[in-house]
Amino acid sequence: MREIAVIGLGPARQKHLTREAQKYLKSGRPLYFRTCKHPAARFYAARRKVTSFDHLYKNSDDFGQVYRAITRSLLQAVRKHKQICYAVPGHPLTGEETVRKLIKLAPRFGIKITIVPGMSFLGPLLHTLKIDLLEGVKMVDALALDQLKEPCRNHLFLAQVHNRMLASRVKLKLLDLYPSNYPVTVVRAAGMRNERSWKVPLYDLDRLRIYDHSTTVYLPPYRNYLIGDLLEIMARLRSEDGCPWDKQQTNRSLRQYLVEEAYEVVGAIDEGDDASLKEELGDVLLQVVFHSRIASEKNRFDFYQVIDGIVSKLVRRHPHVFGSGSAADADQVRLKWEEIKLNEKNNREDGYINSCNKAISIDHSLPALLKAYKLQKKAADVGFDWPCIQGPLQKVREELGELEEAFQKQDQGAVEEELGDYLFAVVNLARFLGVNPELALGKAVGKFLDRFLYVLAQAEKAGRPATDFSLEQLDKWWEEAKKIRKIGK
Repeated sequence: MREIAVIGLGPARQKHLTREAQKYLKSGRPLYFRTCKHPAARFYAARRKVTSFDHLYKNSDDFGQVYRAITRSLLQAVRKHKQICYAVPGHPLTGEETVRKLIKLAPRFGIKITIVPGMSFLGPLLHTLKIDLLEGVKMVDALALDQLKEPCRNHLFLAQVHNRMLASRVKLKLLDLYPSNYPVTVVRAAGMRNERSWKVPLYDLDRLRIYDHSTTVYLPPYRNYLIGDLLEIMARLRSEDGCPWDKQQTNRSLRQYLVEEAYEVVGAIDEGDDASLKEELGDVLLQVVFHSRIASEKNRFDFYQVIDGIVSKLVRRHPHVFGSGSAADADQVRLKWEEIKLNEKNNREDGYINSCNKAISIDHSLPALLKAYKLQKKAADVGFDWPCIQGPLQKVREELGELEEAFQKQDQGAVEEELGDYLFAVVNLARFLGVNPELALGKAVGKFLDRFLYVLAQAEKAGRPATDFSLEQLDKWWEEAKKIRKIGK
């Protein structure tokens, strides 16, 4: 039977080899080393003919490609020799990508994989850094950094940081998750006589010139709060001995807070205030966690299903990024998004009467201004729209005339109806102009408030209430406020 005996060489010298490993290494089988830059590997390479894959590392900067080439060579070798030995540093099942590939592919070719354990290099690393394994440790191959989705609450080891180029890639990935000055320890040749370590801030990681096959990067546990902490706190607040107010809330009772928090995010963006934006985004996230917790208590859905749903949706609706589709510009992306969205709704059994209703479905809990805007956009998407801006402009003039006529007749019901038509026409004009009317009105409200506060402040300086001044004087201060704000901009 074809067999590959995968041998763990331990962290360093020959004395770290197990008896079983020594038996296989002396068996006379063709012997392959992933690298001979290891004391035990050099010992056997000096005494018998071996094959090393070090040349592949020299000729390629793509280690994924290197590991694939090593795997192909070993599969070819076992077809030729029937039984071979493949030796790797440390333990074969600790951070060895080629071993993972062999275990996955071997059954297809009728090849048996025998794992010969070795002492892991994790032991010497723990000894060097004075870390108790029970504190929690995560080991990640430096070439598989996609595994890292968030900062790690355990001790984090990034193995096989072979060179500065790979160290640079590691740094860029870690900078997405950790502060730039986060402490990092680089350990080379752990457990060997020439063992050394360096402590540097994360931003200096790729400035060191000491990287080789025996280098590991270590990051201490991340101490700031993560999403799991927020979920745990919400569970505590909703528990039997939690907060009376939080326990009373329902998805319906929280609706107003979600709307308020969303508008406060918009306000922080308009103000250009990053500190406020960070805080308000946290408040919105709290609402998502709160609603999800309430739903999970009744087994409707939970927070992780919310995440799974939005991630799946983003992947589905971006085929030009995650699939074989293409999109030349943002307009094509928007059209493709709406097309996919419509198809999804048409294929979903969600109680709508027919596909026409699905095409124009909107959330009726939205504020009227925003609801009108979204409805008009959906109508335009199916071709029900003015051919040019003159249409909505004329419609605004027409609705204003009808409003004036209703007012002249002193018909309050007609006034309300015509005012609604006028506002609806203005919203349509805003859409044609590429302006979100909700945001535009919010900005106008803010501008009015700013100027009106100035008027009130001038009246206060004069020592009299604003009602004591003439309209002409109040208007004068209003114009002053306009000029001051323009100069300030």
